Amino acid sequence: MGKVVELSEETYQQLEALAQQQHRTLDEMFGVCLATYEAALYERVHRQMVAEGLLATLPTRPLAPDVEAFDAEEIPGPPLSDTIVEERQ
Repeated sequence: MGKVVELSEETYQQLEALAQQQHRTLDEMFGVCLATYEAALYERVHRQMVAEGLLATLPTRPLAPDVEAFDAEEIPGPPLSDTIVEERQ
């Protein structure tokens, strides 16, 4: 599933220039920006939860998550959740 981002022409050109400076494609640059934004939101929400007493401490998580593409490896056999349920019975 993709995300739709609306940018002004000026912002788009700035992002394109930044991508060229960092030797990244525009798609990679968007990914980096979105991942950084999501990490900042994660941090903000958890700081608010600590301030409200809902959490004792902040969960550990890197501020800038890895934005490399991840391809899950398919493992033969039944789903792990089924195996765990069977072993617990």
